[in-house]
Amino acid sequence: MGLFLETAILPCCAEEQVRTALAALEGQDGLGQLKAAECQIKAQNVGVSVLFNEYCAGYEPFARALSAQLGRLVLYLYIYDEDFWGYFCCENGELLDEFNPMPDYFEDVLEAERQRVTGSSQLIAERFQVPAAEIERYLTSWSGGVLDADELPKAYDGDEFTLGDCWQMADFMARLGYPYTWE
Repeated sequence: MGLFLETAILPCCAEEQVRTALAALEGQDGLGQLKAAECQIKAQNVGVSVLFNEYCAGYEPFARALSAQLGRLVLYLYIYDEDFWGYFCCENGELLDEFNPMPDYFEDVLEAERQRVTGSSQLIAERFQVPAAEIERYLTSWSGGVLDADELPKAYDGDEFTLGDCWQMADFMARLGYPYTWE
């Protein structure tokens, strides 16, 4: 079994707000195995980053619930079985945007579903006040033979991870001003 990891970045939010929200969500049905006391929360940039406890695995329902509980933007990022990374961007409980580079990971999907989960660099750029051109290359589909190249490229100079590496998520987070740095 590979790595399953969930993290979130919350701009314009304080650590105590997040701790209170996580405690309120703990034990609710459909939100994975959240254990608020085991989550790591760190002030970064003008907000906070959260590394959720092992086996939390709440995905979209959890992202929606946390953003509704806080009444603000939540970018919930995940690594699935060390095979790919993705995100759910929610605000006030509503899904604004979703990225999944391998939407056909579990089964074949229609083109409409592929398009729905391509991610919006423009929306993320606006919400995190970064140029869209500095993040758009992370939002690349890994389907259709993309990963068959002998040498996979990095999205941008200075990145640590390549296309097809689930840890590309860390490069994306750093570009948004929230480096993945946990001890």
